[in-house]
Amino acid sequence: MGSWALVTGATAGIGESFTRLLAENNYNIVLVARDLPRLNERAAQLQAKYKVQTHVIQADLATDAGCAVVEQYIANNQIDVLINNAGFGMSSYFTNTTFARIKEMPYVEIANQTTKNALQLFGIKE
Repeated sequence: MGSWALVTGATAGIGESFTRLLAENNYNIVLVARDLPRLNERAAQLQAKYKVQTHVIQADLATDAGCAVVEQYIANNQIDVLINNAGFGMSSYFTNTTFARIKEMPYVEIANQTTKNALQLFGIKE
């Protein structure tokens, strides 16, 4: 069965790198991100190259519903390592960004901390 790691922001950048590092060390990986095709592609690559098990969770951590999906998974499954990497960036000037988009940024950061706290309640250590 093995140990499981949950990685948010798992399809690109640092999060994607963490999935490879963990798989190299024989962790099964729960990949969390918004983009389902990229999640499935990344999961298939990890399975093929490292012979680990994977599970994908499509979730937008800028929403309550997205956070709830991750929290429910955590409550019902053993997670041994958390890489809470989901982030948020804007590629335009602040003054050119919609207010709705600006409001999403702190929500993602707060949701990440909430998920981290929930994982600690279920026995994961930092």
